[in-house]
Amino acid sequence: MTDGVDDLGDYVRKVQQNTQEYLRGLIDENAKLCALIHTLEGELDRERKDRLRIEERIATIDAERRSYLQKYEEVEAQNTNVSNLYVATLRVHGSIGRGDVLAAIHEIVINLVGCEELAVLETTSDGSALVLSSSFGIEPAPLQRIAIGDGIIGECALSRQTYIESESPASPRSPRETNLTACIPLIVEGVVTGAIAIFKLLDHKPKLEPIDHELFALLGTHAAMALHYTTLVERLGGRRSLPPARPQ
Repeated sequence: MTDGVDDLGDYVRKVQQNTQEYLRGLIDENAKLCALIHTLEGELDRERKDRLRIEERIATIDAERRSYLQKYEEVEAQNTNVSNLYVATLRVHGSIGRGDVLAAIHEIVINLVGCEELAVLETTSDGSALVLSSSFGIEPAPLQRIAIGDGIIGECALSRQTYIESESPASPRSPRETNLTACIPLIVEGVVTGAIAIFKLLDHKPKLEPIDHELFALLGTHAAMALHYTTLVERLGGRRSLPPARPQ
């Protein structure tokens, strides 16, 4: 009887021992799994940070690419503008007669400024008025003669300041100045010799651009000199086949 009890006690102790060993094994495995999880979480965190750095770098590179593309487009636009200005200058100075110069001015305003309503006026010999030399797309009768200082066009000639509707102070308009967008005084050696009136822009061009200001400056000097030169040539009798000189 005693042997049976002893055997049962040995069995119980063995089971307890095995259970404890098993539990210790589970604890060890759990510790290993925790360590592995910690390691994997660290690697995942590093990968996440690496991915974020890569995404940030990609975003930076993309922003730089778009910036370079914008700068390239700006340079291309500037090159185009410079080319247009150069061509316009050649076109004006390459004209040999009054009709050619006026045609060149029309071409610049129509094709480069984007307006098919314009008038070119020149001053009378006494400088008291502007008289119409040519026009395009408008009724010419109201612009045949404008006293210096009269209306926006006359004031532009008096002040020698370019008028731009969107930038200049609001001024009273005469009926002949409806839709007037800009007026450029023609100046030679400080003397006003005329003006170019630009009316309604084409539908595809809602407003004047910075390059238009440069074109206006070009017209104000180079077109003025070209017209003045043709006038001198005509008065000297060097171009008797040209159209009549400007009205006096």
